[in-house]
Order: sequence, then C-alpha cells, then structure tokens
Amino acid sequence: MKNFPAHRGVIVPLVTPVDATGELDEPAARRLVDHLARHGCGMLVLGTTGEVASLSTTLRRRYVEIAVQTAAGRTPVFACIAHNCVAETIDLARAHLQAGADAVVAMLPNYFKLEPAGMEAYFTSLAAAIPGPVLIYNMPQTTGMSIPVDVIERLSHLPNITGLKDSENTSGRRERVAERLGGRTDFSLFMGVAASSVPALRLGFVGLVPSSGNLYPERWRELYDAALAGDWTRAVQLQNRLDAIGAVFQRNRPLGSSLAALKAGLGLRQLCGPAMLPPLQPLAPVEQEVILAELHQLG
Repeated sequence: MKNFPAHRGVIVPLVTPVDATGELDEPAARRLVDHLARHGCGMLVLGTTGEVASLSTTLRRRYVEIAVQTAAGRTPVFACIAHNCVAETIDLARAHLQAGADAVVAMLPNYFKLEPAGMEAYFTSLAAAIPGPVLIYNMPQTTGMSIPVDVIERLSHLPNITGLKDSENTSGRRERVAERLGGRTDFSLFMGVAASSVPALRLGFVGLVPSSGNLYPERWRELYDAALAGDWTRAVQLQNRLDAIGAVFQRNRPLGSSLAALKAGLGLRQLCGPAMLPPLQPLAPVEQEVILAELHQLG
C-alpha cells in the first residue's frame, strides 16, 4: 500500500487570471479558488487550461501559494509541473509541495519526441526526485505524444505515482485505461475529456477534470454525485447540458482560442477578466459578447 492518499472527485483545471500587463490578478485568483471550494470541487493549478507553458516561475509559485491559502484544506489543490527542463520540473514540484499542494501533476516535455522507454525513464526519474504524490498527465494534444497504457501501468506501481489524468480522446483509450488500471485503491483515474465524463465514471474512473467547471462547478459536482449514487439518468442529463456549455467555448476554435473564450465566459459570474498571456490573445470584444449571449441563452 502506498503512503499517499488516493484522490477522487471533481478537480477543476483553473484558468490563470492575469491583468493587462500579464501579472497575476490575485483578487481574481482568490475568487476562483473560493468559487470552486465552496461548491466542493478541487483544483488543478497551472494546467493546460491555466496556460502553463506561458507562465513564469514566479507567477507559478505565487498562484499555488494563493490556491493553497484560499482553499484552506476544504478541497484538494493539485499543481501542474509541466516544463521542458527536468531540473526545473523537479524544483517546481518541490516548491509546490512545500507550499502545501496535495499532489503535483507531471506531463511529458514537448520539444523532443520520446519513445515509450524514454517516457517511462522520464517519469521514473521524476518520481525518484519528488518527495510527494505525483499524478501522470497524458495530453497528446499539446505534447504530441501518447503515453502507452502498459507504460503507465508499470509506473503506477512506483511508491509515489498515485494517479493518471488522461486527456486522450482516441477510440478505445478510456476502456483500455479502465481495464488495466481501474478498481485500485492506490491509483486514481481522472478523465480529462469533459465530454467523456459519464462514460468514464461508468467504467470506473474516480475523478473528472472539466475546464467548464471554472464557470459552473456546482453542476459538475452534481453530475459526479449523481454518478456516485448510481443515478445515471440524472448524470446523463447533466452531461448533455454541460456539453452544450462546453461547445460555446470550443466550437470551431483551436485550443488557445477556446481558452480565451472560457476566460471571456467567466465574466458572466464576475470571476476574472478576459486577458491572456502571450502568445495567446483575448477574444475581440464583439466575440466576447457573443460568448456571454450564448451562455445567457443556455440559462
């Protein structure tokens, strides 16, 4: 048995609120964290939704500090440590755990493409150097690489590799993951494709990582609780509604523009402004108004 707790539930990948100069908007950061914690959702700070590749080390560390302080033990705080430099990745992990993060989330570096043996060696080296729980993050859309399930299975037996966030949407992937890694008390499966949430929970995934949870954490928590209670009819109803909301942000947009649309949508609840970190740009004001109008129309 591993010495670290198994995590589960709704872990929302936080957007990173910034001002027009690119500095962290600390009051907005606190609003977002409190918004999630009040609705029973944990959070992943500095992930893809949080524009991690564009964040300075100083901003990363400060955001994790704010998240831990504001969550105040009400819900888990995970911190992504994505970086192309292994030494920097390890330094960030140690800093975030020291600040109080419940776990760190590691993804493959994305400059050099790795073969499966290299992927396994990378995560093994991280696990050996990081003094706390590590979740593996599979995100081919940004890394250009898919981590094979057999590699993840071998890594899952390391003492501090405690879970997987899988954001790969290829046919049969979630079934293979569930079959090989599901049902364990020492390893948690999180679905990172929001539209696959209910199917994943049916297969035995124990957590969800939906970006639209920034806006509507209460609805995602309701979906998770319905699934936990075996009320699959209600869970599917909520999935369909949340898919419609997700489509407002994602429709015909590349990843960066969909993140900008999500930030624009957060204005609906006065949670943060639309500013993005370069190289990403905010949506034009007219597009922001369209987003807000569509959300209003969905109720």
